[in-house]
Amino acid sequence: MRQFLLDAFATGPFKGGPAWVVEPLTDWPDDAWMQALAMENNQAETAYLRPAGHGRFDLRWFTPACEVKLCGHATLASAHVLFEELGHDADRLVFSTLSGDLIVTRTAGGLEMDFPAYEPVAIDMPDLATALGATPKAVYGGPALIALFDDEATVRGLTPDLKALPLYAGSVYNDRHVVVTAPADPGKPYDAVSRLFAPTWA
Repeated sequence: MRQFLLDAFATGPFKGGPAWVVEPLTDWPDDAWMQALAMENNQAETAYLRPAGHGRFDLRWFTPACEVKLCGHATLASAHVLFEELGHDADRLVFSTLSGDLIVTRTAGGLEMDFPAYEPVAIDMPDLATALGATPKAVYGGPALIALFDDEATVRGLTPDLKALPLYAGSVYNDRHVVVTAPADPGKPYDAVSRLFAPTWA
């Protein structure tokens, strides 16, 4: 069995989001074994692949603490391994996951990911500001709790109470993680800045 360690969404070494990708398996090992390997790897996620035929792969992600329902950077890393390291010759991959089908396409400009879209629902959660250390402009519920702020500096400067966050997020969604986001400052080459706080995934 081989594993590949990659930095996804990175412009150079030791940047971006690190993930281990395990060479595709013919069948799933025991969940306890998969969790133990992820714990030993000690990166944000370890991705496991199983061929499902016709350009499809089953895909699961484990943090050092638990299995998670969705992970973007480990999906991108998995596609890179299949295309660049293992010689997958098609230009489109479909990953079957706990969050549905995720599609990665190889283009002239790189890899493009197509993920399911969820309609966020505005919710009233004023006490979340206590855990975040700042008051969001709005809060939305979905697969994650999303806190919207007015400016990039606030998002970058947040130092939330990680012990308190699960109390708020967990009261609405089982995954107990919070995304904080804001529009990018004028003139920046990106549209938004976001941070994910998931203390129960550690």
